Amino acid sequence: MATIVDVKGSAYKREGSSMIFIDDGSQIGMVSAGCVEADLAEWAKKVLESEEPQLVRYDLTAEDDIGWGKGCNGTIDILLEPINRKLEEDMKLVKKLLDNNIKVAGFKSLDPLGEYVFVPEKGEVFGCWGGSFPIINFASKSGLLTDGIIFQHIYQPKPRLIVFGAGPDAKPLVSLAAETGFSVMVCDWREALCQEQNFPAANELLIGFPGELLRKISFSFYDFVVIMTHHFQRDQEILWPLLDENIRFLGVLGTRERTARLLNGEKIPEWVHSPVGLSIGAKGSAEIAISIIAEMIEAWRKPVSEKGEHLWTIPD
Repeated sequence: MATIVDVKGSAYKREGSSMIFIDDGSQIGMVSAGCVEADLAEWAKKVLESEEPQLVRYDLTAEDDIGWGKGCNGTIDILLEPINRKLEEDMKLVKKLLDNNIKVAGFKSLDPLGEYVFVPEKGEVFGCWGGSFPIINFASKSGLLTDGIIFQHIYQPKPRLIVFGAGPDAKPLVSLAAETGFSVMVCDWREALCQEQNFPAANELLIGFPGELLRKISFSFYDFVVIMTHHFQRDQEILWPLLDENIRFLGVLGTRERTARLLNGEKIPEWVHSPVGLSIGAKGSAEIAISIIAEMIEAWRKPVSEKGEHLWTIPD
């Protein structure tokens, strides 16, 4: 497992970006724009053979023909770790926590190499670590701590997109969201539309009327919701209860005037995205899907929600 632990200057990817090298020569993920992966694969072979971690630095500032960067202007330090049985089991536990919307802070020692510990927001600490570990700030980003010898890796739960409406225009949105990294749930009362064959990229399909669906779904602050049933009454039944949910993003397809009518003329809350999607002059379902995904990504990267609530809390 290769993880970027430090970047000075500019680089294609930042701290926390990871990839996997398999012993059969295959790779999963990238840590650059393709500049260093071939060389890193050679280092990975050595790590697989020795079963010892290795810290590798790449200077991307050189502009000659043999330089790595090809226009980048920085250095990146990459930690290569052998995935033994212990690390594999611990990473599976990290995934289980993330699947339950529990954020995890991981610490990796760069001196000595090989020690690590995972600290979830809720639950027991686990890993392979000697002594105490730093004070945790779950609101911070992945990167080196002030001592320069400990890397903090913040693992966030995967964002979930919940689409209310299984019409034809929802298909490109669901597909693009899944490709972008969201897990996707599609909800609709029309069983003929809400079918796996229409949404092969969706993780879950729920069929039912709004009241029934809203009782089934457990919302969290990692949820993005887009209302696009094209049915005024159903949209209204969905929108009103969601105003009281602590979700990350709520978008309503259609004009702002229509959303105001959904709210019986009341002022549209500032944190509600109406009309949903960045204003890029989008035409057609594919372009509209792109505009919605772009707005969702923008909201996901912000440290504070549109409701004015802080995205992460710092535990005692």
